[in-house]
Amino acid sequence: MAQSISIDEAVTRAKSGDAEAQYALSSVLHQRGEWGESMQWLRRAAAQALIPAQLTLAILLMDGRRCPRDLQQAMTLLQPLAATETQANLLLGELHGFAALGVGDRETGLRHLCAAARRGDAGALRQLAMLGACHRRWDLVRPLLEAAARRGDATAADALAGAHADGTGAGGIGRAEAIGASAAPAIDWPSVEHALPVLAADLPLPAALTLSQAPLIRRLPGLIHPLVLDTIVHVAAPRVRRSQIVDARTGEVRADPMRNSSHVTLGPREHDHVLEALERCIAGICGTPVLNGEFVQILRYRVGEEFRPHVDYFNDGGAGTARSLADGGQRVQTALLYLNDGYGGGGTCFPRLDLTVEPRRGDLLHFHNVSTDGRGHRDSLHAGMPVTAGEKWLLSQWIRSERYPPRVTW
Repeated sequence: MAQSISIDEAVTRAKSGDAEAQYALSSVLHQRGEWGESMQWLRRAAAQALIPAQLTLAILLMDGRRCPRDLQQAMTLLQPLAATETQANLLLGELHGFAALGVGDRETGLRHLCAAARRGDAGALRQLAMLGACHRRWDLVRPLLEAAARRGDATAADALAGAHADGTGAGGIGRAEAIGASAAPAIDWPSVEHALPVLAADLPLPAALTLSQAPLIRRLPGLIHPLVLDTIVHVAAPRVRRSQIVDARTGEVRADPMRNSSHVTLGPREHDHVLEALERCIAGICGTPVLNGEFVQILRYRVGEEFRPHVDYFNDGGAGTARSLADGGQRVQTALLYLNDGYGGGGTCFPRLDLTVEPRRGDLLHFHNVSTDGRGHRDSLHAGMPVTAGEKWLLSQWIRSERYPPRVTW
């Protein structure tokens, strides 16, 4: 929140009506864990139109942290600030564009993201570029990535370097000679704004290849462009930690020798418009609401690492199973997106079906975990085979039979 001042000074000035002091006092009380009184002073400062206080209050109202969630009040606070404040546009982009927040107006969300990008926000520029890559709008991608990289976005710079190295995408960003040009191309903002309905639309789906009927297993080749996949890996790489599982008997989270990979779960704090587009895409493939999906995981498998044969549905019996089923129902479907190539081994094996899917970057593997009667399908048993060279990166998402509560209560 605000810069720290002494509590006595903050109290004296705050009681006299000084909005800056009210905001500072709110910060001091927040740090001391006195949430109720902190919120009172924060609301007073926001009522005096102190912009940092308005933005902070809007964030708390959106997140439902230390106060009840109130999205309408957050929107009321943010709308007048959109003309001048980058962060207000970023927050309005989330409010309108993220399914978990309930508005469901993705195009309006992207218009606010575009407004933040026009004010030079590097993350907004990169997100628009990646959405352009998802929809193969190469005329937009390179200028947006160049601008993001020049503003210090390391992920955007990494994407440019990768595109330069492998010549990604004919006719636009992908040509190495274009990427290597010294002059940064100007952003055609009218073209970006004209393209927003396209960028807000569902991603185009390739024809699916059915590998099994019971359980249904399908492969969608080349679903996501490598440029987007590389940025996902770049963001996730510093965050991955040893993978854990939920113990079916106790409900406790613990390391398991069956799964010796590393992973990171991308929850609300790591969510962005590109991840939102990917989750909408997966929901469309699965034929389920977006809010039925658990938070996506990014997994890294190094040489010798694997996930031994297992099922994704919750087995019957045990306190842990009961708690898991109460938290959004059964895990009925699974989606796996292969993020990279250039490694050995690492296939996805279904031993009961004598089926092994060899990973290819950009492909999505989708399969059902339960039968039509809702019971776990034993033939969905699968394994991540050991990696024999290099590193394997994977995005996974489990789909529940009902809305996944943590999505709307974070």
